Amino acid sequence: MLGGQQTDFHLELRLAGRVRLLRADGVEITPRGRKAQGLLTLLGTAAECRRSRAALQDKLWSNRGPDHGAASLRQELAGIRRALGDWSGCLLSEAGWVGLDTARVRVRLDPDPSECELNGDPPEFASGLDIADPEFEDWIRDQRAYHAERFREAVAAATTAPARTVMVVQAAPGAPAVDPEQQQPSVALLPLTLLSELAEGPLVAFGLATDVIGLLSRYRRLDVIAYASTAALDARLPARLQGAQLGARYLARGTLWLDRTRMRLSIDLILAETERLVWSHTFNCPCDDLFEVEREMASSVAAAVMVEIDQIERTRVRARDPNSLAPYALWLRGLDDMLSLDPARCNDALRYFFRAAALDHGYARAFSGISRAHGFRWMYRWAEQREEALAEAENFALQAVDVDANDPGATSALGWVALYQRNHDRALEAYRHALDLNPSDADIIFEYADAINHGGAPEVAIPMFERAVRLNPFSSDRYLRGLVYAHYLAEDYESAIRTVNRMRHRNTILRTLAASQAMLGLGDEARSSVRLLHEVGHGPMLPAEEWVTMVPDRNPRHTALLLEGMKRAGL
Repeated sequence: MLGGQQTDFHLELRLAGRVRLLRADGVEITPRGRKAQGLLTLLGTAAECRRSRAALQDKLWSNRGPDHGAASLRQELAGIRRALGDWSGCLLSEAGWVGLDTARVRVRLDPDPSECELNGDPPEFASGLDIADPEFEDWIRDQRAYHAERFREAVAAATTAPARTVMVVQAAPGAPAVDPEQQQPSVALLPLTLLSELAEGPLVAFGLATDVIGLLSRYRRLDVIAYASTAALDARLPARLQGAQLGARYLARGTLWLDRTRMRLSIDLILAETERLVWSHTFNCPCDDLFEVEREMASSVAAAVMVEIDQIERTRVRARDPNSLAPYALWLRGLDDMLSLDPARCNDALRYFFRAAALDHGYARAFSGISRAHGFRWMYRWAEQREEALAEAENFALQAVDVDANDPGATSALGWVALYQRNHDRALEAYRHALDLNPSDADIIFEYADAINHGGAPEVAIPMFERAVRLNPFSSDRYLRGLVYAHYLAEDYESAIRTVNRMRHRNTILRTLAASQAMLGLGDEARSSVRLLHEVGHGPMLPAEEWVTMVPDRNPRHTALLLEGMKRAGL
C-alpha cells in the first residue's frame, strides 16, 4: 500500500523535488550515491525507461575512458541492486542497455499539489542532484527548464480535475527539449468500449487493448502510456485534460463489437491538445479463432496508428525552420528528404541526421538514418566514391546497433547493408532479429521480404510484401516495387504487370515492367515503357549487363532471368 491506495507496482520513482525511490508500502529505499540517483533519473526519463550503456556512460562519466566508464557503470548498478534488496529484479540489465521494469516500477514526473512551495511554485525536477560531469550538467539543466513548465501545467490540471483522478505520466524524452511539439510523440490507448453479449468479451477487449499497447511500445519513435495509467483516468474528462494528465499528445479511443462470427473495432485518433479527430478507421475480422483473430487485429491496429502518427508528425515538422529542430524532428525531416529519391534532398537528409546525432549521441535512429542515406547514395550512384559510401553505410549501421542493440531500425539498417554486400545469410539473420523486436513494423516486413526474395524464395516473399502494403498504405509504392520483382522472379509476369498498375507512381519500376511485358511478348507495351524510362526514370541509364550487377540476387538463374527480360525489351 502507498498512501492508503491499492497499488499495482512494486516500486515508485519520484523525480519531482528530491529523487526518491519508494516501495509500495511507502518505505523509501533511495540509493545514497549521487551517480546512482543520476542513473535512476536518466532511466526514469527515457522512453520505455531504458537507455543504452553507452548513453549512460556518456552522461555520467564523459571525462573518463570507455573502459573506466563501463567499469564505473557496473559498480553503480551493483550498488543500486544492493539498495533494492528483494526488489533488485526491477532493475534490468542486458549487454547493450540498462532499464527499469515498467511492469513493476512506476515513474512519477509530476508533483502532488501538496509538494508545491508555499507560494504555489512546483518543486524543482531532481532538486539537489548535482553531478560534476559537463554532459550531465547540461542535460539536467535542460530537463529542469522543461519540467518546470510541465510541473506548473500538471498542478493546474490536478486542482481542476475530479479528486479520484490519478496523475501518472509517461517518461519524457531523454534529449533536451524546448518545444513540446518537437519531442517524440506520445500516445495513450484508452480502455475499449465493449458491445458484446459473449462471456469472454471483456477478456478479449482487455487483451486486445494491452496487445495493441505492447506492440506500439516496440516503436522506439513513440512513447506509449501504460494501460494501468489510462484505466485509472476519469473517462468523463475532456480529451485535452486526459492528454495533459497522461502526458500524451495523441489519444486513441475504440469501440469493439464482438459476436460468434465477427469482430469489429472502430478506432479514433485524437490530437489531445486541440481535441481534433485526426484519423478514424474500422477493422473487421471473421472470428474463426477468436484469440488468433485478436492477435492479428492488434498487429493491424498498432501498425495503422503508428503510420498515421508518423504522417502527422512529418507534416508537423516539414514547415519548421530546420535550425530550430530537436533530434526527433531532425530525424523526421531527414527521413522525408531521403525517401524523396532526389540526390540533393538526400544530401540534406544526411545533414539533418548528423545534426540529430550531434544533439543526442544515444539516438540510434539518427545513426541508422545516416547509414540509409549513404546506402541510397551508393545504390543510385549519386556518390562520387561509391564503395566509400557503402562502407560508410555499414559503419553507421554498426554505430546505430552499438548505441541501441534493441532498436529494430538499427538492426534492419545492418541487414540492408549486408544484403547489398551479397551476404544473404547475415542479412536474413539481421532482419529476423529486427522483426522479433517489432513484428508490426511494415518497413521491416517489407525489407525482410525483399531480402528473402533476393535470397531466392519469391513465393515466400510475396505474402509478406502484401502484408506490408496492408499495414502501411502510405508507403505502398515502395512495397509494391518489391512485390513486382517477386512476381517477376516467380515468372508470373501478368501478376507483375497488375501490381505495377496498383502503384500511384510507376516511374521507379519501369525496367521490371518493360521486362515483364517483353517476356509476355507485348513488344509495343515494352517499347513504350522503355521510352518512358528514358524520359523520367530514376537512377542511371546503364546497359542491362551492368544493371543486373547491382541487383543482389543469390540465385544466378534469377539474374539471368532479369537480364533476358531487359534485353528482350531493348534495354
